[in-house]
Amino acid sequence: MNTKLAPAPKAPTSLGWGQKIGYGSGDFAFNLYWQGVSLYLFYFYTDVLGLPNALAGMIYAIGSMWDAITDPAMGYVAERTRSRWGLYRPYLLFVPIPLALSYLLLFWSPNGQSIPLLVAMALAGQFIFRLVFTIGSTPYSSLMARMTSSSKDRAGMAGARMVFAYMGSFAVVLLAGFLLERAENDAQGFFYLAVVSGVLASVILWLCFAVCREPAEDPQNSHQLSLRQTFASMRANTPFLIAFSAILLMVAGATVISKTVLYVFEYEMGDRAAGSTALLYFTLSGFVVIPLWTFITLKTSKRFVWMAGSVISVIGLLALWFNPAQSIELMQMNYLLIAVGVGAYGVTFWGMLPDTVEYGEWRSGVRVESMIFGAVTFAQKTAVALSAIILGLLLDVIGYQANAVQTADTILGLRAIVVFVPLTGILLSVWVMAYYPLSPQRHAAIVADIEARKAG
Repeated sequence: MNTKLAPAPKAPTSLGWGQKIGYGSGDFAFNLYWQGVSLYLFYFYTDVLGLPNALAGMIYAIGSMWDAITDPAMGYVAERTRSRWGLYRPYLLFVPIPLALSYLLLFWSPNGQSIPLLVAMALAGQFIFRLVFTIGSTPYSSLMARMTSSSKDRAGMAGARMVFAYMGSFAVVLLAGFLLERAENDAQGFFYLAVVSGVLASVILWLCFAVCREPAEDPQNSHQLSLRQTFASMRANTPFLIAFSAILLMVAGATVISKTVLYVFEYEMGDRAAGSTALLYFTLSGFVVIPLWTFITLKTSKRFVWMAGSVISVIGLLALWFNPAQSIELMQMNYLLIAVGVGAYGVTFWGMLPDTVEYGEWRSGVRVESMIFGAVTFAQKTAVALSAIILGLLLDVIGYQANAVQTADTILGLRAIVVFVPLTGILLSVWVMAYYPLSPQRHAAIVADIEARKAG
């Protein structure tokens, strides 16, 4: 395949902000689920169901690995979908109700059941919820690559998506704090959280379906690729492989930060409600930092913003270790600093990933969208699974006991987990991302060359 760049015949058609915002709103709905699982499910297993730490980690990890396996498979299916609504939009129409019901199952807490039965029910909830979540979220992510080929538009879409993602996270934390404080017990509070989240998410996904539009299928790309052709194209796609590796490393580390917030504030600071407030700060920061990171991305590059966000995250983590906060307020501010850095990843990554689709098309001659997004969500969820296993095992190593006063050594061990696991993942992701080759200018030239080939 000839990979020399041709002169640009024309710029990609631009999207209006209505389409960008309409697309981004979908991530509000998906984050009602994703953040509910990320922030509360591990705690729900250990402190509500009463499952042993390592066993809770294994259940969470098995669910995440199942989720990861189904993502590429769903990508393969989505690319072969043909309907009057397009390739990816029909999933936004038909998935919301099954997804809401499966989320209820995930946070169901039956009374007086044995540990083996609780494990079986928790695993069933994981398998069902995560499968339905994948069926909806993989086509949704792939839709960005279909709606526009403009790198700048995609940066705007990623920014809008991340703002809504933080809004979804904020809504989850706000709802959880409100319901847990007013429910008769934590089990009831989490179940009510699942009910409210499911109703709200369903309505928003239907609105996203109504606003977004897919272009007509290009006859040159309408043929269905074999798995061999698909994987050959992905193997030759260097920017995709770099983005895949970076997100795997970053998520494996950063997930531990969110999963341990309640543990830190309840057992070290003695105030679980303050942990909920810290999570609120974490999510509220997105309303400021996401537009800021989006602006910086448009002025520089996605790789630069990844590096800049990593520097801030590393400073925040090191501050937790070398100058541990002695007051709840200072601890909350420290998490806020970490949140500022973490906010850069979503903007850069989700804006970066669709650009790798064009690179793969330019390099190999075939366009692979959903499989790329499916493979990357595979990386994300594999990383979440690894972090859950690591967290469960490390909690046992430091002697953590749920609903008990922790020893000084356990508290120190908890702080080490919170700092050094994320630090390792973030630093390794920076090393990988240093090799990412697609600047905005190079991507624009690649898109132009693809258009020139089609015209010629």
